[in-house]
Amino acid sequence: MPYSKCPNCGANRHKNTAVVGVFECVQCGAVYGSCYLGESYEFVMPYMTTESVPSERTRYYDFECLGSGGITRRHGWFDPATKRIVQVG
Repeated sequence: MPYSKCPNCGANRHKNTAVVGVFECVQCGAVYGSCYLGESYEFVMPYMTTESVPSERTRYYDFECLGSGGITRRHGWFDPATKRIVQVG
């Protein structure tokens, strides 16, 4: 799945992250791209949050991940302060 634009807002501008193939949108702050499954945990942990998170604090994520189960997709909204998932899909 090539990411020529932000999958959340459609913006064309992004900045690189420490993980090759993963980008951060300069407009909405979404993180997206292709990486290993373990690398995606640097941005979003595989756990749901247990607290109420204000919507203005959540950010979108969309990763195409390669792991032991093959290629999978992780996407939804997360809290960047805790790196926990707020909503899947």
